[in-house]
Amino acid sequence: MNNYSEIYTVQETDLDFLRHVNNKSYLNWMEKIAWAHAQSVGINTDMQKRLNRILAVYQHQMQYLASCYAGEEIELKTWIGKQIGCCQRERFFEFVRLADNKTVFKAESIYVCISLDSHKPKKIPAEYTELYR
Repeated sequence: MNNYSEIYTVQETDLDFLRHVNNKSYLNWMEKIAWAHAQSVGINTDMQKRLNRILAVYQHQMQYLASCYAGEEIELKTWIGKQIGCCQRERFFEFVRLADNKTVFKAESIYVCISLDSHKPKKIPAEYTELYR
C-alpha cells in the first residue's frame, strides 16, 4: 500500500494554554491527512455517493511522544494497513518534526466501511482497495 505525506507548519490556533500543540489538533491533522490521502488516489465525495460507502472511524490508539510549538514544520504521514474481515481496515499515522527528525506523534486507527444511507457496516468496495495499491 502506498504512503502519503504533507508538510504542515504549526499555527497559533493549534496551541493550547500551555503554548504547545493541543491534543485535539493532532486528531484534526489525522482527519486532514487521511482525507487528503484518499483524495490523492481518487476517492472523493462523488465516488462515495456513487458507491454509497464511506469509511468512518471505529477506533483510534494515539501516542503523544513530544511537544510541538508554533512555527515548527511537521511531516504528517499516513498509510493503509491490512483489511480486517470484510468491513474494517487499518490506517497508521506518524507525525515527524522536521527540525530534529523526531517522531512527535503516532497513531493506529481502525475504520469501518458503512453505507451512506443506513450508516450500517458494509463490505469495503473493491474500488477503494484497488486505488490504494
